[in-house]
Amino acid sequence: MFKSVIRDSQVHRIEELAAKEGGYFRLTSLIQKRLREAIRGGGAFAPTQNMNTLFELTLDEIEKGLLELDAQKK
Repeated sequence: MFKSVIRDSQVHRIEELAAKEGGYFRLTSLIQKRLREAIRGGGAFAPTQNMNTLFELTLDEIEKGLLELDAQKK
């Protein structure tokens, strides 16, 4: 599924975020959590059904440290 969302230009960005968050599994879980919230209408996302836009905004939030999986990170 993510292959259609992830562009070649994002691969390096995703690798860096995975290292920052403690691995690909944690990063994927965090992305899924945020996208689920956005699709259900939660959070600060503007209403959109464009998955590329939601994905980009989610990565931006992770880079800024706005999202965590739980209170005890790693």
